[in-house]
Amino acid sequence: MSIDIGNKISRLNPKQREAVEKTEGPLLILAGAGSGKTLVITLRVAYLLYSGVQPKSVLAVTFTNKAANEMKERLSSMLRAQKGNIPIISTFHSLCLAILRKDIHLLGYRKNFIIYDTSEQLSLLRNILSDIRAYDRSFRPEAILEKISSQKNGFASSGKTDELEAFTGVVYPRYQEMLKVMNAVDFDDLLLLTIQLFREHPSVLQKYQDRFNYIMVDEYQDTNKVQYELIKMLAGQKKNLCVVGDDDQSIYSWRGANLYNILDFEKDFPDAAVVRLEQNYRSTGNILHAANRVIANNRKRMEKSLWTAGGKGPLVNVFRASDSEQEARWVADRIALIRYEKNSAYENFAVLYRANLFSRPFEAALRINRIPYTVVGGTSYFERKEVKDLAAYLKIIANPLDDLSLLRAANAPKRGLGPTTISRFADFEQKQSISLLEAFRKNSEVAGLGKMVVEAVNRFTELIDRYSGLFQRPGGMARALKDLTEEINYKNYIYELYKTPEAAIRRIENVDSFIQSLSHYEETNESPSLHGFLETLALTDLSYEKTEKTFGVTLTSFHSAKGLEFPVVFIVGLEEDILPHRKSIDTDGDLEEERRLFYVGITRAMKELYLTYTRHRIKYGKKLRSSPSRFLEEIPDDLLKKIDMNEEEDPEDNERDAKVCFSKIKEILK
Repeated sequence: MSIDIGNKISRLNPKQREAVEKTEGPLLILAGAGSGKTLVITLRVAYLLYSGVQPKSVLAVTFTNKAANEMKERLSSMLRAQKGNIPIISTFHSLCLAILRKDIHLLGYRKNFIIYDTSEQLSLLRNILSDIRAYDRSFRPEAILEKISSQKNGFASSGKTDELEAFTGVVYPRYQEMLKVMNAVDFDDLLLLTIQLFREHPSVLQKYQDRFNYIMVDEYQDTNKVQYELIKMLAGQKKNLCVVGDDDQSIYSWRGANLYNILDFEKDFPDAAVVRLEQNYRSTGNILHAANRVIANNRKRMEKSLWTAGGKGPLVNVFRASDSEQEARWVADRIALIRYEKNSAYENFAVLYRANLFSRPFEAALRINRIPYTVVGGTSYFERKEVKDLAAYLKIIANPLDDLSLLRAANAPKRGLGPTTISRFADFEQKQSISLLEAFRKNSEVAGLGKMVVEAVNRFTELIDRYSGLFQRPGGMARALKDLTEEINYKNYIYELYKTPEAAIRRIENVDSFIQSLSHYEETNESPSLHGFLETLALTDLSYEKTEKTFGVTLTSFHSAKGLEFPVVFIVGLEEDILPHRKSIDTDGDLEEERRLFYVGITRAMKELYLTYTRHRIKYGKKLRSSPSRFLEEIPDDLLKKIDMNEEEDPEDNERDAKVCFSKIKEILK
């Protein structure tokens, strides 16, 4: 074994070391928040390799590209290895995509299939719904798509079939049929089609079972029924399966995550070993004690208790404000005060809330205090019009069967191809059983087209055909995309579309950024291809990862904060009906997930934790009295420092506030 790896393992605590060195048979690593999980699983892979296991025999599956890349970088550093000597470390969807690229033809698809994102799925659904005469307009496409996704991900049915569910049952087969016609799949299909491939072609499954002798799955508490089935199939009879997770941090049931996958691991694998990582390296003792006391109230959990070898740290602060505006002002003032006292960077602070709709008063208060901030969870870069427009050109070039991308590209910028013209082409396409692009090419056979329309269609198809060749040139894709945007005058189209120069300039910057991302892809990949870039684009969008670095104070929901840590955390809006949410109060399972959400928020804090709630809050357009969250009562009083604006203020706090004000005055005078 490498001396470096040996030294790293020797510095682990006993439980961490046990998790690393237990390599044979099923293993559940219960990794509490801040317990050094990433280091442990990375070292475990390194230990396998230095024990003589071939890299190609090891598979590690994570949920996000960010986690996969971090693990690859750590492993490369430890092993001082080239790319070829690193095992497959992948997200579920990336793994399935790689499997399907090789063998999806066995299911009747072409290998150059395209992945549709949510907006493209909705466009396809709207086209299908327009053909259904009895379509009930009260059923929103978004609701139908959600039902389809729920069925694909194995959500448990309530047993009752409502009208929406019955209608979805009619639409679903047509939706899947149209996807296949356009040689497209959605994100859920990546996993479902892989399982279908394994079931219908056992030799393909056997190939991967023979290859992957050791499998690791991170964030196992977030797996759904389909992901569970996939992993179980790959593990096969060898059962060298290591799953890592924390049932106390299972907060994604609304996305299909099944808590029982981790709770029942020992039932599924009776000879499984369980290692608990409970020593926390992130938070102070009082923060951990508060987290432990809260989560202990859940009944559906595996017993564990976080502890730290560090000190107790300050008490947990609880602040009661009169309303949401005062709550936000107090948080902003407290951030300014702590920064003044400790010379702490704004990036060390985070404000956590139940949902993004609660960010407004905090944004306003931070602006007044001239405190920079970033709201996590805003509009995705990949959902912006200009990015989707250019991606549509790339998709139709890569997959000529992709009718939806063709329709988008053909009208960005406008070419005079209105609904009437498109419907004529669509009718012709259907009668001839060809793609829409092929129908465009055969426009002389389509009745009722004017001379200008024919010329526009011919110019468009010639453009697509010409650039199909240009995008095949090694190292020339970014240049081809830049030339394409110039040839179609896309930037002028943006300037005309957005009336204010500021809005247009931001959109133009996104165009340049998109071209740059293609250039970066070409430079950093050994065998770049248009399909490869589109896959990177689709899977990055899927992971919901923020591409830009956060600046200033972070404002984020609990769900988006998972996996992050900050020296100072403010958890706001801790009131009944908010946390726990009013819809979860009557159901034990939902209430326990709300408690886990609070637990995740608490364990993001490293040094200081502030909890706030209000006496009154505007709800449904009315000022209503609020009640403090029941979860606050689960924290012992001896861990809390309570602050109430109606009670007599601490003179010491007033003196410090005065210092901050004086400091601000001096900065202004400068």
